[in-house]
Amino acid sequence: MEFHITQHSIIGTPQGSIVSPLLANVYLHELDTYIERLKSNYEKGIVAVRNPQYRKLEYLRAKANKAGNFELGILYLKEMQLIKSRLPNDPGFRRLYYVRYADD
Repeated sequence: MEFHITQHSIIGTPQGSIVSPLLANVYLHELDTYIERLKSNYEKGIVAVRNPQYRKLEYLRAKANKAGNFELGILYLKEMQLIKSRLPNDPGFRRLYYVRYADD
């Protein structure tokens, strides 16, 4: 519909109808299966390796809290919050995320 005038087209998916998402899923099924095959070949490892800096700060925080020095423990906690707990560039771990959506 353009300018309140209905125009019929022989190409494309009818937009706004109840069949539109169903037709999009039928059409994109081949892409989904291809991505699933790619994902199974690409992904590696179960979990990323822990960051050694984070582990050290975690140990120092636990040691400070056990000794009763909670102010120092809070400082270590604030430092821990600035770095990642897992290594982002771990060569033994990688994931592929695929998101597909249709917008009417």
